[in-house]
Amino acid sequence: MDQKTLEYMAERVDKAREIQAKIKELKHFIEFSEGKSNISLSDNGGRGFTIEKRQFEQLASRARGSILKEIHEEIKQLEQELAEL
Repeated sequence: MDQKTLEYMAERVDKAREIQAKIKELKHFIEFSEGKSNISLSDNGGRGFTIEKRQFEQLASRARGSILKEIHEEIKQLEQELAEL
């Protein structure tokens, strides 16, 4: 096996690890969000706002559902990308 092949394989392994880490993080988010009902958005400075279920029940529920749906889609996409490696 030559150096170029080893470098190519190493790049693929690094990419696979990166994808696996993203999948793990997203799955952790799903687990963490169970039982939670509020949706919060914040910037890097920690400033933001929260959509509280007690104040906006339907909006909070739809927002949470939409976020979880998109996370599941992202996981599927990442798993496909990983399989193609």
